[in-house]
Amino acid sequence: MRLRYTTLAVVAALLGAASADRPAPRSALQQRRRLDGLNAPRPVNEGRAAVRRLQGGAGSPKLLRQLKIPLAFTCWYLFSIVYSIANKQVLSAWNFPCTSAAAQLAVGALSVLLLWTPLPLGGEKRLRLRSPPSLDANDVRKLVPVASCLAAGHLLSTVAPAYGTVAFTNVVKTLEPLFTCAFSALLLGQTFPLPVYLSLLPVVFGVCLASASEVSFSAVSLTSGLLSNVASVWQCLPSLLSNVAFALRAIAAKSVMSGGDIGSCLPLPSCPRLDSDVSRTCLGRTAATVEKMGRRTFARQLLLLGTSHYFYNECAFLALSSVHPVTHAVANTVKRVAVILISLVVFRNPLTPAGALGSAVAIGGVFLYSLAKARC
Repeated sequence: MRLRYTTLAVVAALLGAASADRPAPRSALQQRRRLDGLNAPRPVNEGRAAVRRLQGGAGSPKLLRQLKIPLAFTCWYLFSIVYSIANKQVLSAWNFPCTSAAAQLAVGALSVLLLWTPLPLGGEKRLRLRSPPSLDANDVRKLVPVASCLAAGHLLSTVAPAYGTVAFTNVVKTLEPLFTCAFSALLLGQTFPLPVYLSLLPVVFGVCLASASEVSFSAVSLTSGLLSNVASVWQCLPSLLSNVAFALRAIAAKSVMSGGDIGSCLPLPSCPRLDSDVSRTCLGRTAATVEKMGRRTFARQLLLLGTSHYFYNECAFLALSSVHPVTHAVANTVKRVAVILISLVVFRNPLTPAGALGSAVAIGGVFLYSLAKARC
């Protein structure tokens, strides 16, 4: 427990350093005012203080800035492993992945609100770890389709380990580059050099080999993992996301007006139509799980799950903003290997030699793909 709180404190300090490096988005009027202020003459003392801050002198958390990159990578790996293990443990006792995914996003939203909330320091002084963004209606319209695909990808990523192992889910998710190349060619007309496509061959072969030799193979886990890759790719296609979001919104609205629910529109094995019988079953199994685990333990597990999910994504973006994309891709490959190995040790899942070979080939193919893509 102390380790969790210590890690959260380190991440809070890391977020403070990141907020200092990355200013909040400004509107056009604020940017013009800022430029006018930069062009205006400044006092000599203020100019010297600015130079000292740029040089890492007094008034600048120099040590924290130097530790930003190693802290970001360490917390990224730590929270990713904690989330993968905690997610599987929760789903093993409470097999409602859709509800669990929604709870995780709710905890993440609460974490963002806490970062935006000013903390009293005594008197009129306030400390805010993160400045809230300034968004207009146009920005919101652009973000909604991307956020919808991110939410869909997260939901499907939660469904996959509910029916399969953590290791198998991570191996299936290595196929994301394949969908990236396919959708880029089919929908955007964008092609890549031949080495990029050749690097996908070991990825496909490795996943097929791992799937064929998976002891606890699940078609639901495989399908959810593949659809999660599709959702992750589609968030990068803004020209199509608006049409997809409009279609999904129309389907959901029609279902609600006809007395149904949105969950009945989703073709997911874990999202059946929430009629009265299924609702009673869900509530009854949830009550049984809470009684078995205890209210505090169940709530603590959900809180840990949502918090680790938010912070591992936050640290991943911090790491990406601090290093070259190739370095980030290599680190992401190593992170996936660490998650697979640790999950095999924790859950003692059987792994055949063919499955181990397939996983290694698939991950190696992703590494080659990252190197070939970086040369484009």
